[in-house]
Amino acid sequence: MKRRQGAAVRRASEPAQKPWLPRRDTTVLLLSGSPQLQGEVGRVAAAAAVELIFGDELEQLAGSQRDIAAVLVDAGQGVVTTGWRGPVIVVGFPGESEQMWQQAARLEADRVAVLPDSAPWLADYFAGLQNPESAAGVLGVVGGCGGSGASTLSLLVAAEAASRGTRTLLVDGDRWGGGLAALVSGQEAPGLRWPELLQVSGSINPGQLAAALPHVGPLALLSWESGVAGESGTDAGGTARLANSYFSNQDVSALPATIFPDPISPGQISPGQNQRWWGKALPANANTNHAVNEVMRAAQGVYGLVVVDLARTLESLGTFGPHCTGLVVVLPGRARAVTAAVQLGAALPALPVAAAVRGPMGEGLDAAMVATAAGLPLVGEMPWLRNVEQVLAAQRVPELLRRRRLRLLLAGILEWMAGDEPAMAQRRSGGRS
Repeated sequence: MKRRQGAAVRRASEPAQKPWLPRRDTTVLLLSGSPQLQGEVGRVAAAAAVELIFGDELEQLAGSQRDIAAVLVDAGQGVVTTGWRGPVIVVGFPGESEQMWQQAARLEADRVAVLPDSAPWLADYFAGLQNPESAAGVLGVVGGCGGSGASTLSLLVAAEAASRGTRTLLVDGDRWGGGLAALVSGQEAPGLRWPELLQVSGSINPGQLAAALPHVGPLALLSWESGVAGESGTDAGGTARLANSYFSNQDVSALPATIFPDPISPGQISPGQNQRWWGKALPANANTNHAVNEVMRAAQGVYGLVVVDLARTLESLGTFGPHCTGLVVVLPGRARAVTAAVQLGAALPALPVAAAVRGPMGEGLDAAMVATAAGLPLVGEMPWLRNVEQVLAAQRVPELLRRRRLRLLLAGILEWMAGDEPAMAQRRSGGRS
C-alpha cells in the first residue's frame, strides 16, 4: 500500500476524539498509479475530511478490507475487485469516458465519476460515507396478491410518520398504476413527478429535490402522472427543462447504452454495497435507472423516512427494491393469497421482510396463521376500512389515522422499521405492550 492523504494524516497529532476526525470506516482506497488522478481525488477527499489511501491492487489490503468504506478505480487500471462487497466507483477524466464505462461494466461498479466535473458529487458522496447511519430508512410495501391494499397501506404508513413529525416522502413505484397522487386527489398539487425527474441528468441535491416535489398536507409525494409546473402555459418539454433547472450539477457522462455488452448498461449499475439486479424485465432506457438511483439517494439524504409503493412486477422490484431497507408484504386473509405471496417471494431482495395481514379473514384463519403459512413474521393486522377510497379522495386521512386498530398496525410497522419489536409481537410472546 502506498502513501495516505487526508485530514486524518495531516492532523494526526490532534486528539482522537475530535468530532471532525474521520472514523476508520471513512477510509477510501484509490487503485491508480496516476499522479494526476491521485492529486484530483486527493483534493476532493481532503475537502470532505475523509482519509484516502493509494494502491495498485485490492489484494494489498489483505485482512484490512473492513477498514475501507469504498474503492475507487482508475479507468485505465487493470485490476480486479473479487471478494470486495462494498461500493466501487470508476474515476477518470473526460477523454477517458468510453474506457470508464467499459471498466464500470467489467467491474460491475456502482458509479462513474468524470473529474473534475464530478468533484462536487464525489465530495458529497464521501461526506455521506462518514455518516451512513444518517440515511433515511426506505420501506417498500408490496401486495402479496393483486388488490391487497398495498397502495392504501403505503399512504397510511407515510401519513402516520408525517403526523408524528417525521419528514416523510411517499414514492410511487408502480409505473403502470395510474399515479399514486390520484389516491388522495393530489393530481393538481404543483411540483415535479417521475416523468420530469427521469429526464434529469447528473447529480440531484437533496434539498432541491425536497423543494421540487408536491405535497399533500405534511406529506411529500412522488407520483407517476405528469406534473404541474406551477406556471401557466408550460408544456411537457418546458416542465422537463424546469426539472433540469433544479438539478444542474453533472456527475456522470451521458453515454449511449450501446457501448455496454449485454446484460450491463449504465442504468443497471446498482446503488450502494454493490447489490445485484434480479429478474429480466428492466427498463430499456439506460438513463431511467440512473435517474431513479439519484432521486432515491437524494431522498434518503433529506427525509427521515421514505415509503415506496411497489408493484408486483420485476421492473418495480428490480428498480426500487435495491434501495429498500425493509419490505412489508400485504396479505389478504385467504389461503389463495398465501400461495401468491410464496410465489412472489422468489423475486424479493434479501432484506428484512414482514407481513401485514388484511382482513376480513377466511374461515378458520387468523393473522398469525396467514403470516406463518407465508413464512413471514407478522408485523400487524390491517383492518377492513369501510369507504376508504372516498375518505382518501376527500383528503380526510386524519380520520383514518384515528381508528384504533389501524393505529396499532401503523405503530407496529414504524417500530419494526426502527428495529424495535412491534407491540403485537410483544403481546404474543408474553412481553409488555
